[in-house]
Amino acid sequence: MDVVGLVSRLPQRVQEWIVPPMEIPDVHNNPSKIQLIRLGHVYFEHRNLKEFQRFAKDFGFIEERRIGNTIYYRGYGKDPYVYVASQSETRSSRFLGPAFVAKDEENFEKAMKLEGAIVKDISHAPGGGRLVTIPRPNGTFMHVVYGQDEREIKTDEIPSQIVESQGPFNEPFKKGRCGVFQRFKPAPALVHKIGHLGYICCEFDQELEFYTTNFNFVHSDILSHEKFGWVDFMTFMHLDLGEEYSDHHVFFLSRAPPGTTKTSVHHTSYEVADFDTQLMGHRWLEQQKWRSVWGVGRHVLGSQIFDYWLDSSGFKVEHYADGDLVNTDYKNKRSVAGPMAIWGPEIPGDFAKNKAS
Repeated sequence: MDVVGLVSRLPQRVQEWIVPPMEIPDVHNNPSKIQLIRLGHVYFEHRNLKEFQRFAKDFGFIEERRIGNTIYYRGYGKDPYVYVASQSETRSSRFLGPAFVAKDEENFEKAMKLEGAIVKDISHAPGGGRLVTIPRPNGTFMHVVYGQDEREIKTDEIPSQIVESQGPFNEPFKKGRCGVFQRFKPAPALVHKIGHLGYICCEFDQELEFYTTNFNFVHSDILSHEKFGWVDFMTFMHLDLGEEYSDHHVFFLSRAPPGTTKTSVHHTSYEVADFDTQLMGHRWLEQQKWRSVWGVGRHVLGSQIFDYWLDSSGFKVEHYADGDLVNTDYKNKRSVAGPMAIWGPEIPGDFAKNKAS
């Protein structure tokens, strides 16, 4: 049992006397840190890659390339791929870390100098490039990628398997869609990009220090425990890109609850086009008999419309749309943990648990 679990059994006045503050320190970006510009992709091993292929297609991933027992999946954004799925040799599914894109070669070389860093040539993968892998003491991995060829995209066109005809939303006093009908067909909700991920972390303070000391992660929202106000237990972080706006959170860390013995990924999240696409995607996954975890609803922090599912290995994955953007003018907020949704179904009691195997 960790300190929070132990102290929770003591009277409140004793708790306040015996335990020092567990506040998350404020952090600020500076040029000495490794500057990252976005989350590029993630790595997973699956106990049954063939079954995951079925889920990936239903979830809206597009297969870009297959090399041996590894499949590269992309969205319709500029990243050459957003998800790398491999067949596990041990028949045990594992998350093998996120890959963030370095701002430039100088910052990639900074990552190469981190303790334990391993430089890899990924020219065989879609888009080519190089990769730095930094193994963490808790068994997780951080990756930094640079030199990939980005996909050519048309920002005025949103690919869809769902939309037959679609026009602007007709508001009460502004009717922008006249003689055009909203028509959709059953199909997967195509993924645009990977948006964020997070860990339920046993080594919370050490990992937070590693990520915020070495990279341009800064806090967007910090949450304290509703019962033990002296415990900051979760932080949502964005990449500080200066005046340029970035997603409200690209990465989050949460203190593992009492009894947890291993740090694990909570979920990875992928952007889809809009609310209609989200609901049609939900319906499609439901019809294909995949297991819904939580959704559809709208979050408080980040504001995005969310929809969580379990993939074929039991990892939580999220479709989201309409998320908040922040820049260097945004000042992080601290608040007591409360409802996570503005609207939507009740959060499941086991939402924090990892079901992957």
